[in-house]
Amino acid sequence: MRTKTGEEAPFFDALSKIGIETRVRDLQEWYGGAKKADWDVGIVIDAIRTAPGVDVIVLCSGDGDFIPLVEYLKNQGKRMEVMAFGKTTSSKIKEVADEFIDLDDNLPKFLLKK
Repeated sequence: MRTKTGEEAPFFDALSKIGIETRVRDLQEWYGGAKKADWDVGIVIDAIRTAPGVDVIVLCSGDGDFIPLVEYLKNQGKRMEVMAFGKTTSSKIKEVADEFIDLDDNLPKFLLKK
């Protein structure tokens, strides 16, 4: 998601520099401060479309809503890795993923300073 402040830019820059294709969607903000990106369906569609041509899929989200996707793709023979900030990641998605990579463990690798 893309915020008005651009605070996420270093993270996306780091991903791009190591060869990871990213897709960015503008963050929706409502009166009262509520925010949402609504990208879940797009991520699921991309993952399922991409799956036939790859052995491993890395999901960069700790949202437990993606557990059925992880389970489905594992049942299709894909290795499912999840990268997210461990403190805010669903414990169940950590369990069902083949590997969980905690971004908190190596912030300098994933966040570039400008």
